[in-house]
Amino acid sequence: MNPVVKHIVLDSLKTIITEQAAKEPIPLETDNTKTSAGDSPFTAAEKKFLGKFDAYGTTTMGIIYSISDIGIREFIMRSGKDLNLTAQILLQLLHDGIIKIVPYTGWGRDDSYTIELQLPLEDIEGFGAEDKKKVEKGSEASGAPAAGGATPPAPEVSWTIKYGDLLKESAKIAKRLLLSNTIAESKQKNKISTVYVTKSRILKHLPKNYIDHLEQLIALLSKKQQTSAEKQRLIADILDNLHVNFKLTDKQIAKSYEMHKKQKRFEKFANKK
Repeated sequence: MNPVVKHIVLDSLKTIITEQAAKEPIPLETDNTKTSAGDSPFTAAEKKFLGKFDAYGTTTMGIIYSISDIGIREFIMRSGKDLNLTAQILLQLLHDGIIKIVPYTGWGRDDSYTIELQLPLEDIEGFGAEDKKKVEKGSEASGAPAAGGATPPAPEVSWTIKYGDLLKESAKIAKRLLLSNTIAESKQKNKISTVYVTKSRILKHLPKNYIDHLEQLIALLSKKQQTSAEKQRLIADILDNLHVNFKLTDKQIAKSYEMHKKQKRFEKFANKK
């Protein structure tokens, strides 16, 4: 799932669940408590929802008209009862990677989304036995193909909330993400570097991720070592490891230290401290 989509959906679901917890819950017909060890990893309620995929022989189910908070609420209100789907079930299955939310007609083609099963249908075979009987019975009555070729129920028209409100909410989400990215970029630009790459002979040729890790390591070690003696011993231990892992001789290690003493590349930074 697209990370941005996942973040918006999970954040919306957590908000919905928190709000519902403050009210008197209206449970579905199935039990949503975990089974004992050795049984199915899914609750009865989760199995009933996953059984919809089994009953219709499809790996996609439902239409979400907007991934905004208001869009997720509208989807659960519209389709929750038919699919036996609550915010708790949707959140847990998304978190476990059992399902994900993807564009209804492919990335970049549509603003609508659908729920996609991440398991082979064989793994949930039998979950939708009761629903499958209803599908087969309905197919026989209409003369349509039986299970396996059955078509999932057509999505209902989005009537609970006006479509214009969905668009407004989506615009708010887009502005919020844009602002978050701008703030993150600003923080990155204003970050004070602790590894002086531009003045280095070799470090400037290393990938940026390496430098980021090195900065984090220096920050962590400087907090853990309080006294000058501890820091001196730490530097000695690091030199010992470089000596061994870089396969340098004692003379080469000594030469590296002489280079450190003679070069003036970091002199102005050292004087500040």
